[in-house]
Amino acid sequence: MSMQPNENNVANELILKAIEIFSIKGYAATNLTDITDALGISRGPVYYHFKDKNGLYKAAFERYDNEVRQSHADIVARDRHIINFIEDCIFDCAERNTRFGSNFFFGLDTIEELKDIKLKYDSLNQDIYQEKLDYVERAINKGEVRRSIDPKTVADLIYVVYLGLLTALQTRMLAGYTESEVRSLIRILLLGIERYCCD
Repeated sequence: MSMQPNENNVANELILKAIEIFSIKGYAATNLTDITDALGISRGPVYYHFKDKNGLYKAAFERYDNEVRQSHADIVARDRHIINFIEDCIFDCAERNTRFGSNFFFGLDTIEELKDIKLKYDSLNQDIYQEKLDYVERAINKGEVRRSIDPKTVADLIYVVYLGLLTALQTRMLAGYTESEVRSLIRILLLGIERYCCD
């Protein structure tokens, strides 16, 4: 049975609202009525499209997984200088994870019914990390990064800067900053990485 256009719209609206509410309340504290009431609909469409809360969460996570993989592939495909690559990665991750707040992933390690999602989440993170290592290797081969530099160190530095920026965004320390101003902050932080790894 194929979904009609308005059925697709309802399913998409449910996923978007689920992302928003799971990001605020977390999986365990969210009830289906939190999501359906916010949309002004009954729980019937959730059961029809996703079966239950777990099915809706899986669909929301799949949206996250697909977005991250596609966005990272787009960044890699640009084939920019290593410092521009790092800047793009950090900004993209921070932007996405302010939408998928930390509570969206709360409970992945402890809630049994989310065990399969946890495996997918770990696989996603490993794949993206490996893509960063591969990019640094290519930058070394192109002469953008000194051969004496360990690619793992550069990849780890990306995450250190990203996690600092994410914390600043989540604590609203950067409230009022424009995208351009946030990118300027990232560039300042990247000066240290550039001095460390580039000729």
